[in-house]
Amino acid sequence: MAENDLVRLRPIHVAKVWGTALGQLIDLWRTSLTALMELGSGEQPIPGDQSNQISVPLVDGWIPRLTARNVVGETFHQRLDGRAVVFKERARDSRSVTVECSINEAFRPSRGGTYIQGDTYTGQVVNERGTVVATLRLDAGS
Repeated sequence: MAENDLVRLRPIHVAKVWGTALGQLIDLWRTSLTALMELGSGEQPIPGDQSNQISVPLVDGWIPRLTARNVVGETFHQRLDGRAVVFKERARDSRSVTVECSINEAFRPSRGGTYIQGDTYTGQVVNERGTVVATLRLDAGS
């Protein structure tokens, strides 16, 4: 750079370069912090009261209508639409049914929602009366 080029350098240009550099430094810091959080959270065992299989009592011989609510990612704290949780019957006896819970990763919200991000999600399963019947912990995007 010639000596005359330094004279043409305006403070606004210097501020723009330093602002961009500072923004990139902040992005790098956030990404590394997120990576460190993910590093310590890999494949932890599921506690005894949280599962992807639940047993619920039959209502007049039928499976009650189950809904997931308050489903939130453990790492990124992203709220997941309860309609993304799928319930499938696995076993049945005279009084109860065992249901497997999973996340439909192809689920796309109709509007305004966010897509499913790779995380471990925890939430509650409620029946048609709004009574909590189980706590679930589901893995998405692995």
